[in-house]
Amino acid sequence: MKELKKSTDVRFRLVANLHEALKDKAEKEERSMNYLMNKAVELLLSQENAKA
Repeated sequence: MKELKKSTDVRFRLVANLHEALKDKAEKEERSMNYLMNKAVELLLSQENAKA
């Protein structure tokens, strides 16, 4: 059975040009913007941990 991960709703402001770029990337990759945002945060955190 696939493990379900608990999620938390988060609200933040995104600069308009980044929003458009994210939307375009999501469409091209056939992914949701939410998926891409989660991957971006994972990448940021893994890079931060690698520096420590």
